[in-house]
Amino acid sequence: MKTKNIRSYFGLLFSIIFLLFSYWQFNDPDPILWVPIYGITAFVSFQAFRGFVNKELLAILFILSTMAGLQLWLEMTAWEGFMTDGLTMKTVNQELAREAVGLWIASLSFALYYSLDKK
Repeated sequence: MKTKNIRSYFGLLFSIIFLLFSYWQFNDPDPILWVPIYGITAFVSFQAFRGFVNKELLAILFILSTMAGLQLWLEMTAWEGFMTDGLTMKTVNQELAREAVGLWIASLSFALYYSLDKK
């Protein structure tokens, strides 16, 4: 299978995932931060689906999302998992863990688009 097709499939998949992430953030205490983060990631994913990849932008977004995820992860005072009795936030540590992993999923998508772009 060609890398262009693989990038398109991943782009479509991550577009849907990040649109859902963005939608779910409207219930978050700080949607003004997370809706644009996931919205931008959905847009970059959709552009990758269409075949438009900017490697410099992907590198910058990868570094930013990876480092932001690491910062959030290190802010946790204890590991409490992602969920206890449903998806509602029970503790700040759970919210930090979820936000960090969300950013790392975005980092993964940026790395995939970067590596699958053969120009």
